Amino acid sequence: MQKRMQKNKGFSLIELLIVIIVMGIAMAVGMQWMGASVDDFRRIKTEREMVTLSSAIVGNPDLHSNGKRSDFGYIGDIGAFPPNLNALYQNPGGYSTWDGPYLPPEFAQNTAGYKFDEWGKAYVYTGGITITSNGSGSAVTKKIADASSDYLLNSFIGVIKDADDSLPGTIYRDSIDIKVTIPNGSGGTLSKIYNPDSAGVFRLDSLPAGTHPLEIIYIPNNDTLSRFVTILPRNKSNADYKFADISFPSGGGGGGCDSSGTVILRPNGVGAKTE
Repeated sequence: MQKRMQKNKGFSLIELLIVIIVMGIAMAVGMQWMGASVDDFRRIKTEREMVTLSSAIVGNPDLHSNGKRSDFGYIGDIGAFPPNLNALYQNPGGYSTWDGPYLPPEFAQNTAGYKFDEWGKAYVYTGGITITSNGSGSAVTKKIADASSDYLLNSFIGVIKDADDSLPGTIYRDSIDIKVTIPNGSGGTLSKIYNPDSAGVFRLDSLPAGTHPLEIIYIPNNDTLSRFVTILPRNKSNADYKFADISFPSGGGGGGCDSSGTVILRPNGVGAKTE
């Protein structure tokens, strides 16, 4: 009987210690792996959130209407980078051109959560071209642009001709005003007026990305023709404009585009304004 009991005895103390050590190592490795997986998940979700915040600031380049980009975010309406992330959800100070919220519905429903990363730390954004998360213990940065000028200082070049493809020359160049209206960076608008040179060329400078009203005014007839120009970031746009029935210095009537892509300007009458 005693021999049988000795044969059925349990683990020795050394064997138990070995089992405990192995289990401890396995648990430590498992917990470390789980911790890394949770951090990886938080990092991925945080990076996605920063992309969404970036799109709210500068717009989504994949959104188009009638073949042209239609979304320029906060910058397209204000003409400046927001002072903080709160400006994406709330008007920062009675800005008349603010048209937010610029955040998608799932962000806008949480009026504070969009300011924090997945570790619960506030994003660092102070109006510049980067958004930073420090929740993981190391900086995770989303670069919105290479430089602020990419979105704030763009140009547009146009050429104006009459119905006979003649240029205004030195005599009639001062008879044409080109007015572009842009957001002024502080919630209002700014109108800039230019005259073409003798070759009909005009250059609009320091334009923020966005879609802006453009008025071409033939002063002798007091005709105002309205169009919109779409300014893309880091872009020098251009277009040709042609009066339909005006041979300098006379005027005419209607609108459209000829086969070459030149925009034909047709006023509806003296002082008329066509959209």
